[in-house]
Formats: sequence, structure tokens, C-alpha cells
Amino acid sequence: MSLKWLETYSSSSTVRAYKWGLEQFFRVLGFKGSLEENAKAYLSEKRNYEEDLKAYFISLKGKPPKSVDICLTAVKMFLMENGIELPALFWRRLKGRRKGSRALMLDKVPSNAELRQILSHMDAKGRSLFLALASSGMRIGEALKLTIEDLDLTSEPPRINIRGEYTKTGNPRVAFISSEAKEALQEWLKIRENELQTAVRRSRYGKKAEDKRIWPFEANTAYFIWRNAIAKSGFAKRFQYNNSVERFTVHPHVLRKFFRTRMATVIPVDVVEALMGHEGYLTEVYRRYSLEDLAKFYKEGEHTLLVFASEEVSKLRADLEERNRQLQTLINGLASENMELKTQVKALTEKLERLESIVNTLISRPSFQIDKEALEAGEKLAKKLPKEYVAEA
Repeated sequence: MSLKWLETYSSSSTVRAYKWGLEQFFRVLGFKGSLEENAKAYLSEKRNYEEDLKAYFISLKGKPPKSVDICLTAVKMFLMENGIELPALFWRRLKGRRKGSRALMLDKVPSNAELRQILSHMDAKGRSLFLALASSGMRIGEALKLTIEDLDLTSEPPRINIRGEYTKTGNPRVAFISSEAKEALQEWLKIRENELQTAVRRSRYGKKAEDKRIWPFEANTAYFIWRNAIAKSGFAKRFQYNNSVERFTVHPHVLRKFFRTRMATVIPVDVVEALMGHEGYLTEVYRRYSLEDLAKFYKEGEHTLLVFASEEVSKLRADLEERNRQLQTLINGLASENMELKTQVKALTEKLERLESIVNTLISRPSFQIDKEALEAGEKLAKKLPKEYVAEA
């Protein structure tokens, strides 16, 4: 089987990570061929797998904990998929010797004002993409797979349907974006087709003009836009670990942290986690709340995500929109009640007209005339009788 099992993963980032972990593993053991060649050679030899893994683990000393996890998991899956299963106790002991469990990166979550400075150095496509990420909690890989059909800018708040084939877990979900992200998207969509045609003409790699994605470019282009903007805005600071690897402290993934830290101050944390696509919360939140409930929660916290307006103005705007919605609901209720009253009045009028018609029909009959004459005669006779008899009658 060798590496065929990697084809079963839908996430390209997972495949890349596992391949990277296996390449490091074979390099440490002295294999010098391609990944496929090394995998076949390794499986053909009689190896002491536990000793190989211990040597690999020692070589990973000083690397970030999450990188160590990926490397060990890659080898574990490789062995298991090829019929080699080591005791659970061995894996537990190996991971137990790992130092730390959190990422070593000192990520900086930008404030709303700092994010505004960064986005101000982007063009329409960059601003629309990163505003959408910051206001939705989406992963950048999910966003770059979205098509225009997945976007609903007519709903309130604007909604994005993230299909299962886009997500890390394979489960679909709904995300929302802010009003200013909607405005940025509308501006981008006005020029998207022209930008795409220009990119097709300039491309040396056969870029397709039929690309239906909202943002028809790859992740490396998105990261280039981000790096260029943070350089111009003065946020291109790096963090170094293990005396070798450097990373930007402000990178696109911090926008998910931006979303979580802002929204969690206003709405339930489990709802925030579900909107971000964290698997442990999705099922329970979707069972407890309707899409209307989630939309209402999002609107309550939207003001914390706005970048190009101060928080006070954002809160006032959110309050005004909420009051307008309440007023509209009241107006709709009164209009409905008014229509109901009109319907009732119309029904009573029709009933009265029918009764009038029946009475007129009865009056016009000969028998009614006789009864009328008898009644008049009786009244005349009553007048002639003494009052006491009339009273008794």
C-alpha cells in the first residue's frame, strides 16, 4: 500500500503536513530517495520500529509541540495503514515525554484599529477576503474554495454556506459576515470578472477563465497580499524559535482568533466555536439553535468585529438597526391586525346585506300583509279596552 492511504484525505493541507512529517522521518533514518521510494524501501526492510521512532523523536527536540505532534502522527498513520501497529502504551509514553503542548508562536491578535491599518494597504480583492475572514471566523482554505453560489448577500446578516467539501472536518456549516465585509465584497464583485480576465492573460500556468470562486486565486497569492500589507503598515514583526525558524507574529490565521476574542465577549462561547467550525460544538449548537437564532446571536456581536468604524459608532449602529427591526416588526403586526379587522368588517357587512335582503323578501309576501292588518286591528281594539285589562294582558 505504501503512501496510497494519503489519497483518502480530502484536506490538501493534511496531506502536505503528513508528507512533510514522513520526509523528516526517512531523512533522520538515512534514506535519500524520493518519499515514495523511501517508503517502499523502509517497508521492505526488517526494522525495529520502536527504536526508529525513538530516534526520530529525539531529532525533533526543540521543535514546536504542534510540529512534533504532526510528525509523530504522520509516522503512526503510515505504519498503521501498512499493517504495522505499535502498542498504545508506547505512543502514550512517547508523547508524554514531549515538552509542552502549546504552539511556540507568539501570535499577535490585532486590534480593530490595527487591522484597519493593515487592510488600508490592500486592493479590493484583498480587503474583501480578509474582512470576510475577520468577520466570519472562516479558515483561509475554506474561503478560497467558496463560489458565488455559496454567498447570500440578501439575508440579514449576509450568509455564507460552507459546503462539506470545503471544510477541515468534512461537515457543512453556515457562517455570517459583517455589513462592512458585505460592502467590500460588493465592490470586489463589480470588478472581479475584469480582474480574472487580466489574470488569465498574464498567467504562464494556464489559468482558467471559468473559475467560479469568489476569490479566483490560490493561497500563495492571498499570503502575498497579506505580507505586502503588513510590511507597508509596520506590522511585519517576526518571532524566532529554535534559533532558526522565523514566522510573522501577525499572520492570516490570527483573524480566526480576532473573531473569537471579539465575539466571545458578547455571545455564548459555544455559538462562537460552532460558527468557526470547531467540530466539538457544531452538532450540539445546530441541535439547540435554528439558523434564525444563530443569525440573531451574530447581529448582537457584529459591532465588535467592525474595522472601519469606532466601537461606539458600531454599537450605536447595531442598536439603531435592532430598533429599526423591532419597529418594522411592530408595523408589520399592526398592518396584519388592520387587514384582519378589514376582513371581519367586510364579512359583517356582507352578512347584514343578506339579512336585509331576507327581511325585504318577507315584507313583500301577501301573508306578511295579512299579519300586518291583524296586528293593526288588535292595536285598535286594545286602545278601546280599559287600561287595567290591557295591563293584565
